[in-house]
Amino acid sequence: MQIEIKNIKAINRITILWAFSEAALGGILHALKIPLTGLFIGSTAVVFISLIAYFSESKSEVLKVTLKVILVKFVVSPHSPLTAYFAVALQGMLGYLLFYYGFNKLSAIILGFLSLLLSSMQKIIILTIVFGVTLWESINIFIRFVFSQLGMINSSIQNVNFSFIVVGIYIGIHIIAGFIAGFYASTFPSKLIRSSNEWKIDREKIDSAILEIKKNKKKKRKWWKRPSSILLFTFSILLIFLSFFFNELNTNVAFKVIIMLVRSVVVIAVWYYFISPLLLKIVRKNLSEKKQQHAKEIEGIINFFPDIRSVIKLSWDKTKNVKGIKKLFKFAYAVLFNFLFLDSK
Repeated sequence: MQIEIKNIKAINRITILWAFSEAALGGILHALKIPLTGLFIGSTAVVFISLIAYFSESKSEVLKVTLKVILVKFVVSPHSPLTAYFAVALQGMLGYLLFYYGFNKLSAIILGFLSLLLSSMQKIIILTIVFGVTLWESINIFIRFVFSQLGMINSSIQNVNFSFIVVGIYIGIHIIAGFIAGFYASTFPSKLIRSSNEWKIDREKIDSAILEIKKNKKKKRKWWKRPSSILLFTFSILLIFLSFFFNELNTNVAFKVIIMLVRSVVVIAVWYYFISPLLLKIVRKNLSEKKQQHAKEIEGIINFFPDIRSVIKLSWDKTKNVKGIKKLFKFAYAVLFNFLFLDSK
């Protein structure tokens, strides 16, 4: 069975999905216990931008949609850090440049590669700014200590830069995910054209799911409650503790780590209480003016959020019999398929 969809409707629905992804998807994915949520959100952006390029006839459509997504993020998550707005803007600009002459598969793959690569590098740069090079030195010291306790330390291991390996693996995972997302995005339009009702969800089920989700609404986690922040601070405290009980780790290590933690607190405090509010004030002033111009469009996008939440939940349930990484691809397809062809209330 072949399903047709008008370009303007497709672009509107994809805009809503991308806006939801940037503003609220993280919490939903955590609730569903879906792993690697950051990679998933970054990858979905690649798919959305590619689909917009495929359905649009105007070269500037990707930039217009990007602005709408940023405005929705501004309205729904007004306390989002500047880096979040920057990441969305960068993805949109890359999409505009790569699809300037229209949609093609190679551009989608390159978009996936560049988007996820730059995302990983941005996080590494931020970590270095906040914690300093001491973070990477601490990782080297800790891993060498573990090897020494296992009796595996030697001159060759002693000279290995383990933090460089850790960063390389982290960036490598993002690059692989970027290529996968880009390839998936390059083939998705043709899959939509050949769509069947295999993953279709009834409107009645979606309405029922909306009521259930409203009862179980959760608050967004603070930055210090996120797994990455907890892991970093736990690692630092553990290294300080070990330095006082093992001769291999002298007290200079503890002193450096304490300085690193103090530095991170100072940098975060200066950013969140001084620099960020000032920059956000400038950004919000410009976004507020744009928000007034696009008020009805933004309201229309946000009104669809309950539908998306229910489609995500039901799509996850619908793909429960699919195992492994294949489940994520089927799940993503089910969400996109159902919302793209979803009838309005």
